Amino acid sequence: MNLANRQTRPATNGFHAEAEADPAMARVAKALSEAAGLLRGPQRALPLARKLAADKLKVTFERPHLYSYTTAKSSTHDALKLLARWILDAQRPDGGIAAYYSLLSGYSESYPEVTGYIVPTLYEVARSTGDHNAASAAERATHWLLSLQMPSGAFPAGVHCDRPQASVFNTGQILQGLVRAYLETDRTDLREAAIAAGNWLVDQQHTDGSWSGRATYQQASHTYYSMVSWALAQLSVTVDEERCGRAAEKNLDWVLRHITPSGWIDGINLRGHPNYLHFIAYAFQGSIECAVLRGRRDAVHKVANSAWVLLRKFESNKFLRGAYEPDFTGNHNFTCLTGDAQMSCVWLRLFQQTGDLHYLNAALKMNEMLKQQVPARGGRGIAGGVCGSYPVWGAYQPLRYISWGCKFLVDALLLEQKLTRQFEAAACAS
Repeated sequence: MNLANRQTRPATNGFHAEAEADPAMARVAKALSEAAGLLRGPQRALPLARKLAADKLKVTFERPHLYSYTTAKSSTHDALKLLARWILDAQRPDGGIAAYYSLLSGYSESYPEVTGYIVPTLYEVARSTGDHNAASAAERATHWLLSLQMPSGAFPAGVHCDRPQASVFNTGQILQGLVRAYLETDRTDLREAAIAAGNWLVDQQHTDGSWSGRATYQQASHTYYSMVSWALAQLSVTVDEERCGRAAEKNLDWVLRHITPSGWIDGINLRGHPNYLHFIAYAFQGSIECAVLRGRRDAVHKVANSAWVLLRKFESNKFLRGAYEPDFTGNHNFTCLTGDAQMSCVWLRLFQQTGDLHYLNAALKMNEMLKQQVPARGGRGIAGGVCGSYPVWGAYQPLRYISWGCKFLVDALLLEQKLTRQFEAAACAS
């Protein structure tokens, strides 16, 4: 999720309020706004206290990492049911998916960006489990998204407001949802909306392949916008829009030029924020998926070299840090669970592409660790949720269960199921 696709008015739920000039003040304002939510909903005080106490006990008495080589404590099937239920419960009356459930203030408003890329996940859940509720939720989410599209073809930044500002990143993530919805329904209006969004993105792209300016976060270029090139590559394959395919590859080449000899990807460009693992994983994930769709084996291998660095850190330390400084240095003392789930997706896709079992092994370990972090009990908004950070007060989305965390963990577990079944079938046949 983009950190601050900002609005021009203060967000009443404390989410991405406009304070770009001073991120520290923005964080203070957000904390105060959410803390006031306890006054409006005092019933949230007990779950908050329980979660804080539970994580404090774990941090104090358990091993200094989340994953240990033990027997699986929960099945992937059961975890998927919990996660899917959390997402369905987070769907608002307008059809959009809430960005998060805060232990302080409850559910946020519907958020276009995450709703967009949750649509494909919902369809995958429906296909995998036969849950028609997931497909219906995807259809309602798509209907809401279409109502937000601007005449230019773009989609707005931030929570929907009266004077929307077009956003490159949001448009790219919503485009993923439109493409998948079109594939599922063959609706002409979805095809036209997707093409309009894709054409707008291509028109906004600079000659070097990047995006920057008023429609980007902090008006800067970002290598994690590879997630946008992934969406353009999907559109190109789906509706034969080669112009969009060329633009996707152009951005891919721009991102590849930012990979350093250490494997670090420069150009994440988050002024006032650390390089959260979530955004590092975005850069990997979007690049790999775009490269696969465009048949760029060279790009897959180059990104694999970077992803391998984090694989070795995970194997050596049994956890990944929630944020890193350049060249994967730094001592940030928390875990970004969303970034962990995304890295599992990256490693699983690299196993598909390379056949290297190291990637599968790391992803299975990561998924087992993450499943242990999904609460089986708790009220609506808690049971089945994925926290922004472990411990829950960590720097990334503190005291929140976040919808995009659920989305990426569902993606990882579904891919795990698919690949392990294929692997077992191949082993039996040999």
